[in-house]
Amino acid sequence: MATVRLAELSWPEVRDLVARDPVAVIPVGAFEQHGPHLPLMVDAHLCETVVLASARQAAARGIAITVTPVVWTGYSPHHRDFPGTITLDDKVFSALVGQVAQSLWHAGFRRIVVLNGHGGNAHLLRNLTQTLHYDHSLRVHAASYWDFALPVLARWRQSPVGGINHACEMETALMAATRPDLVRMDLAADHYLDRPRWFGSDLLAGGTVTTAASFASLSPSGVIGAPTLATPERGAELLAAMTTAVADFLVDLASWPRPADPTATTESEP
Repeated sequence: MATVRLAELSWPEVRDLVARDPVAVIPVGAFEQHGPHLPLMVDAHLCETVVLASARQAAARGIAITVTPVVWTGYSPHHRDFPGTITLDDKVFSALVGQVAQSLWHAGFRRIVVLNGHGGNAHLLRNLTQTLHYDHSLRVHAASYWDFALPVLARWRQSPVGGINHACEMETALMAATRPDLVRMDLAADHYLDRPRWFGSDLLAGGTVTTAASFASLSPSGVIGAPTLATPERGAELLAAMTTAVADFLVDLASWPRPADPTATTESEP
């Protein structure tokens, strides 16, 4: 199988790839604290891991696809009270991801998707897709990698509401399956918020109230959730399911109408 990494291609190979009308994926992560038991690289590592595995699976199913290097830092001001966190502000983050997308569009890519691995980026990416479309006439899609596997995640979890949020059951299990050398389960401890129903403090709980707060004011350890329930075996099971779910989306995206003129395809685009 040919490489799915854009960085490993020469420019003539990219030109030939563009002629096949490929899907181009931009993985986006963050560089922030994940409690005492996980490293700062969690979001970037997990996003890139899921995206590359999904892209390879999609390529094996016959679609042309490529993946840019991961955007390793994102919007994380709520974590900066913990040493080591590196954050971009909202304007710089949106400009960075937006200019990566614009560069791909200029090269001829028309099926561009940003796959996100950090909850703090999600609202900015939703806005960015609008800005790129209405101000720059680009069609770009955005989602978080777990969005495609929420039903699977609901069946997989063992924690109650509040157990899947940050450095939690999910992220700890995925890290244990992919980088066990960086996981310190002896330092893992569960932490739940008092109001999980209203503030969306669980990936599967939603939330009707929006606010802003330092993570340090919510959790002295930086953990929200139940990392003690994580095991490498459960992480491998979840990773396989997430990879297949994302690959299904990428294969489907390859069949959507090609947006040569974004404003002309608004009604026909899924």
